[in-house]
Amino acid sequence: MIFSLILLAHWAGDFLFQSSKMALGKSQHLRWLGIHVLTYTATLLVFNVFLFSIKTALVYTLINGVLHGVTDFFTSKLAAKYSEKPRVFFPILGMDQLIHTITLYVTYQNIKLLLFL
Repeated sequence: MIFSLILLAHWAGDFLFQSSKMALGKSQHLRWLGIHVLTYTATLLVFNVFLFSIKTALVYTLINGVLHGVTDFFTSKLAAKYSEKPRVFFPILGMDQLIHTITLYVTYQNIKLLLFL
């Protein structure tokens, strides 16, 4: 149940609150990537404070915010390169979402270990 809510938070932060300027600009300008990552991270944090202790929410959110930014740095550039080729573009978006989901899941499964680092 908790992981389902994390995925809902991911959807909200990565799609619902991502503007067109962020979506188009993050592949070309670090400023737009940073704004997207901050928006995503803030959204994830709002959800996480209801799911975890404050310390756990902060650690989990920070780790996933950074990893989300690293993932999007590469996948947004690749997606932009193939934006006119739907047969390549959409699998790239799918892979981006798969990477985000795996990242969220692995960090969720290992949060107790991460708290001790």
